Amino acid sequence: MFGPVRYLEWARRFYGQVRFDLATSGMPTVRAAEIPMPDPSRLDDPAAWTRLPEVIAAHNAVPREEAVAALGTTHAVWLACASVTTPGDEVLVEEPAYEPLVRIAEGVGARVVRFGREPGERFALDPERIAQAMTPRTRLVVVTNLHNPSGVRTGEDVLRACARAAETGGAFLLVNEVYAAFDDFVGADGVFRASARKLGPNVLAASSLTKCYGLGPQRIGWLLGPPDLMDRARDAATATHGMLPLPYAHRALGAFERLAALAARTRGTLSAKRERVGAWVEASGLSWSQPREGLFGFVTVPDRGDLTPTIEAAAREREVLVAPGAFFGLPGGFRIAWSAAPEVLEEGLARLAGALARR
Repeated sequence: MFGPVRYLEWARRFYGQVRFDLATSGMPTVRAAEIPMPDPSRLDDPAAWTRLPEVIAAHNAVPREEAVAALGTTHAVWLACASVTTPGDEVLVEEPAYEPLVRIAEGVGARVVRFGREPGERFALDPERIAQAMTPRTRLVVVTNLHNPSGVRTGEDVLRACARAAETGGAFLLVNEVYAAFDDFVGADGVFRASARKLGPNVLAASSLTKCYGLGPQRIGWLLGPPDLMDRARDAATATHGMLPLPYAHRALGAFERLAALAARTRGTLSAKRERVGAWVEASGLSWSQPREGLFGFVTVPDRGDLTPTIEAAAREREVLVAPGAFFGLPGGFRIAWSAAPEVLEEGLARLAGALARR
């Protein structure tokens, strides 16, 4: 049912193997020792299973019955698709897109229909394109915010319009908002108040602490949505993994306790790097998506065809890595990220310039 995710298979070949990694789209991993754990004698306390969805709901400022815990954002997207669709239904997915969004919808038996986010329009999300793509079989519309791979943010008014376009056909809008917390993050109270879930009754939001806070290996995720649909999502979760591992639930609770400090860490790590990459793009005579937030953007290289062989050669010969645009449906460019240490970013940009100039 589930086809291979070519991008993730490709990324695993290189992850941790390249000195100058400008491809990884999340913050550097927080050491496990930095996340508080309860006294070992309390690790068997089953109250963590109940508390985790309560804490997730409080973090997103939504009612408890609108939150379901998940094993990362990808699992949350799967829960949404499994809860909303039946085989033969249609799921509209933005293009370009993060490949798992397509593979998950296909895997649950849906027919995937694409609608464009045009590079010439800075990848803006157009509600009219959604309306035009809707059919009587459409059950779900899937978008990312910040957009992956461009890093461009969609404002709340546009997302509301997208939700209305979906609602007209009786469909839900699913917003993958794993990057949405950039660059405001959370305050001292650890609350993220800008979830798309609040923008309409038919809006679902999938997210996690993976990308913004350096907790990728922990897979602390969630799905937000209307209570009746979240009941279905809980059924899907129970059918696939039963109960979440209890130590996982305890570690997740510890991570939420540390969230304000982790947000401060991210702010410091990203300081001025977006501007540095923008200057590099301009000096290289290239164009890009010019994101105003986040930790990645999409660079277009004109008249060079599919850049994947050039990018792979750069990884082998120059030890620098970016994410090929071919895996997002844009072979003539690449996604570049700037979460690396300043000296790594600087040397990586120099090596990347050399690789592009050589080919």
